[in-house]
Amino acid sequence: MKIMRELIAYILVLVLLCMDFFSNWHIWTVVPKTVMIIVFIIGIIICFTPTKKLNLEQNFWLQVRVIAAVLILIFVLPLFGGHSELGLSVTQPFFIIILALSALQLRMQWKRVQQEKVKEEELKKQQEKLKGKRK
Repeated sequence: MKIMRELIAYILVLVLLCMDFFSNWHIWTVVPKTVMIIVFIIGIIICFTPTKKLNLEQNFWLQVRVIAAVLILIFVLPLFGGHSELGLSVTQPFFIIILALSALQLRMQWKRVQQEKVKEEELKKQQEKLKGKRK
């Protein structure tokens, strides 16, 4: 179920990016654009809301997958002839800044994941020592 929700969210992101990159397609005139955007954003939020609490490592890998998927789409959609009306382009300085900030945030979170693993290992060692003393 978790994989299905994530897949649905990626499809919704793809459709939103296609709405931006290929805004001249006739399909976007069938349903009002603002209604479609609002519904898709709500759908993305629902899909990415975890049903149970994620640990730091699961959260880290989810963020990596989401950022990678969006980056790949932003790189690939122009290759199919799309042009972003919002200015989503890898050559835009604002986009590069956001990308750098995302990379820094992921790096900090990875450090936290590693610290958590070290703490868990220390706790296991302490518990094993206590069990050894009790016997």
